[in-house]
Amino acid sequence: MNANLFYAAAALGAVVLYLMMEPRPAAFRAALTVCGLAAVALIISAVARNAPVPEAAGTDPSFWVHVMVALVAVAGAARMVTHPRPVYAALYFVLVILAVSVNFLLLQAEFMAFALLIVYAGAILITYLFVLMLAQQSGDQSMRGEESAWYDRTPREPIAALILAFIMLSATGDALFRRDNSVPWLASPAVVARANIRAWERMEDMPELLLRESSAIAETAGITDIAKLERGADGRLISVDPSGTTASLTLLSANGDRHPITLDGTAAPANSTALGHALVAQFPVSLELAGVILLMAL
Repeated sequence: MNANLFYAAAALGAVVLYLMMEPRPAAFRAALTVCGLAAVALIISAVARNAPVPEAAGTDPSFWVHVMVALVAVAGAARMVTHPRPVYAALYFVLVILAVSVNFLLLQAEFMAFALLIVYAGAILITYLFVLMLAQQSGDQSMRGEESAWYDRTPREPIAALILAFIMLSATGDALFRRDNSVPWLASPAVVARANIRAWERMEDMPELLLRESSAIAETAGITDIAKLERGADGRLISVDPSGTTASLTLLSANGDRHPITLDGTAAPANSTALGHALVAQFPVSLELAGVILLMAL
């Protein structure tokens, strides 16, 4: 697909969203809906043809769950800003938050998923619904805007938001269609190795997890009297190979025997574990403040 067609589809979608934000006749809204669906179909077609797809996508159900949930999030977001009733718009907002949270869970970002649910689907949405229920409409016609000028009745924020969204979508499209060295589609072996080495370095800061993982491997080899981990000549507990795929360490038994152990990538800390450790170890004050804010919001 030509890149210009992708940009035209993005611009068409932005115009359709803006026109559907105001009350329109049913026939006109139906025509706008058809145009919007056509724009979405063109964008999805461009992404499907140009974006790299994992080799195991056909057999990995999580990939298709991610795609379906992403489509639900996009549809819910479009309906959220175009629905004429604020309460229903708030419910579509909940749908968007749930869909994005599911995608975070699929990406092993559990903290972001639950924080999103607590803050947005919990505190902010409840506050918004209370405002809708408790707000009283004024009986004065001039206060409701019927006698005010058109530029006072027309909001300007949607235009700015749509322009920003179009720029972001165009930047994504530029990355899709410009396949050069400045847009690495797949991480190079050197980048993967550095990421793996950083994961093992994080595990170095979690000696209890390191001892538990290595002890489990030692038990499979019949070694049960593990006392502690031995530090190497460089003062580190583990030694990582240059590719970052495996790490070696030495276990000391209660009688002083040394047992070399090799750990594979499955023993490295998961994203949620590393994030939790970083929050507690590096940002304890920020974590306390976030907890207080969440309690106040609830």
